[in-house]
Amino acid sequence: MLARVALLPPAVCYGIAVVVAGVVAALASGATPGGEPGLGQALAVGIPLWLVAHLVPLQVTGVPLGVLPLTPAILLAVLVAGVARGAVRRLGARPGDPRPLHGVLVPVVATAAAAHAVIGVLAAALLTPENVVDASPGLAGVSCGVLAGLAALAGVAGPCGVLRVTRRLPAWARQGLRGGLLATAGLLTAGAALLLAALFADVADVRGVFVGIAPEAGSGAGLALLTAAYLPNAVVAATGWLIGPGVSIGAASATPMAITSGLLPPIPLATLLPQSPPPTWAGLAFAVPLAVGSLVGWRLSPTAPDAPTRVRSVLTAAATAAVLLGLAGVLSGGRLGAGPFDPVSVPAVPVALAVLGWVLVPGLVVALLAVPMGTSGAAARPARRRPRTTAPEVPAEPDEVTDAPSGDVDDAPDGGSAAPDPAEAAGDEGVGPGDGVRG
Repeated sequence: MLARVALLPPAVCYGIAVVVAGVVAALASGATPGGEPGLGQALAVGIPLWLVAHLVPLQVTGVPLGVLPLTPAILLAVLVAGVARGAVRRLGARPGDPRPLHGVLVPVVATAAAAHAVIGVLAAALLTPENVVDASPGLAGVSCGVLAGLAALAGVAGPCGVLRVTRRLPAWARQGLRGGLLATAGLLTAGAALLLAALFADVADVRGVFVGIAPEAGSGAGLALLTAAYLPNAVVAATGWLIGPGVSIGAASATPMAITSGLLPPIPLATLLPQSPPPTWAGLAFAVPLAVGSLVGWRLSPTAPDAPTRVRSVLTAAATAAVLLGLAGVLSGGRLGAGPFDPVSVPAVPVALAVLGWVLVPGLVVALLAVPMGTSGAAARPARRRPRTTAPEVPAEPDEVTDAPSGDVDDAPDGGSAAPDPAEAAGDEGVGPGDGVRG
């Protein structure tokens, strides 16, 4: 089972890379994919493509390539997570079992990370500057191992009960983490919608790029695959523009408030970067992150009984979203050659600070002032009302206690007097228990 975790995802990733390289090369050259030269070239190109899928920076003809596509990395992470999840289930891990954390989780995650790290080092060692593409073996091992390890950990979190650890956190912290995920998803969704709108608005320019630099079927297919591979990067860049810090490619940069013109790489997604001064209504784009922050505050307002707890929840949500989108900004940018297009940047620190402000400020205002729909202010404080409904019974006063021994009086079903105890009646008449039996 561990061999499956170690070998299946790297083998599938390399196989897909070889197929993609072979098909694109065959279409570009007009040769059949099964030809010997095409197969050898595909096998060679598959190695750097495998490293690219693991977000390993490359050197192409001596110039750096650090802005790497996120689509292959996301698909690879999903594959590793699925294989790891299946492995722990076959090994008998269940959420209620207290042993998987040390008996199953650690071997599966360590196997996935170590296998990808070792293969990454070997793959980078096979590349040399004479082969046009080069990579650092040490950096390749670290990048491949970290990506595979995190993906495997995400895959086994459910079956191994890792998510139960969050139950030990305070309620406000759990709600804050959920609010942070909600804010991240909302901002990325808004960025994707903005990118789609820009694509429809500039469809003529995008088509012109395809016709200009990729007129043949093979080059067109390669350019289409390249565009699809960089779509998540473009979504993060659009999100960075939407929240304020913007995106830059070399000397060219764009924010909702300012534009700096410059040369752009001849790829379809780069044509979507604004090159003309922003219109006066561009500042309305800030309404989107404002709405997302307000939504987070609205969702968190009924989850806490008092104002200090709501503040902690909203602060946790803002910090979570800031960290996640800052990390996305780091992964989306990087070096792009050594010319006018270098670097491609979605500034991580400004993005994180902007997200922190957009979620924290409106979230706090709404969380402190909003009342859940259909409820009253007192209904939002169940923790204070519950002890009143479950108050202990007041003991009876001494004058309410009868002379009868405990357990000798039984309430009648209809509220009448209870039937006299035969033994007690016999005792009153002077008849002992033995006499009653003999009679």
